[in-house]
Amino acid sequence: MIDAARKDVFRNDLTVHRPRQILLRALLAAALALPAASAFAQSPIAPKISLQGDQKRPLTPEEQERQKRLDAEYKAATSKIPDQKRSDPWADVRPAPSASAAKKKQQ
Repeated sequence: MIDAARKDVFRNDLTVHRPRQILLRALLAAALALPAASAFAQSPIAPKISLQGDQKRPLTPEEQERQKRLDAEYKAATSKIPDQKRSDPWADVRPAPSASAAKKKQQ
C-alpha cells in the first residue's frame, strides 16, 4: 500500500511540472530563435521583401521636365550661398601659437 501511495505521489508530481517544463522549453527556443531570425534578415541571401512596393515606374515627360527644373533651381540656390568661414570652437581655450610654430607653418 505504501508503494502504491509513492507511485501516486510521483505521478502527480510529474503531471504538475510537465506543463512548466514545456513552457520553459518553448521560451528558451524563442529566446534562441529571435537573434538568429534578425541575423538572417540582414544576410545577403535573404529574400528581398518590401511591404511598401518599391517598384519605380517610369516618369512621364512632364514629370521629367519638372524634375530637371527642380534640380536646376536647387543648383542655382546652392550656388548663391556664400562660402562659410570655418569655425574653431576651441579658439578661446587653445593658447596662441608660438613664433616657432608660425615659422614651421610658413615653410
